[in-house]
Amino acid sequence: MNRDKIIIQKIAAIILILLGLLAMLVAWELLLVSNIHNSTVLVLEMGGVLICMAGYFLRRRIKAQEENAKIQEQESRSRN
Repeated sequence: MNRDKIIIQKIAAIILILLGLLAMLVAWELLLVSNIHNSTVLVLEMGGVLICMAGYFLRRRIKAQEENAKIQEQESRSRN
């Protein structure tokens, strides 16, 4: 895989994780400080968790692709 594409995917994964954490922090801020108990807090919290998980799984997929590329490179070198 192209090195630039990998870097872009890593940045996208980090941004997703940070956005998920931000959504969860906003939900907790609304819940604890503002004393708001409605569906908005629940949606923010669950949305933050889902976004954070999407970023995490994207990061894992990128890491697995990098490892597969390294293994294939080593195999091609050992054949020659």
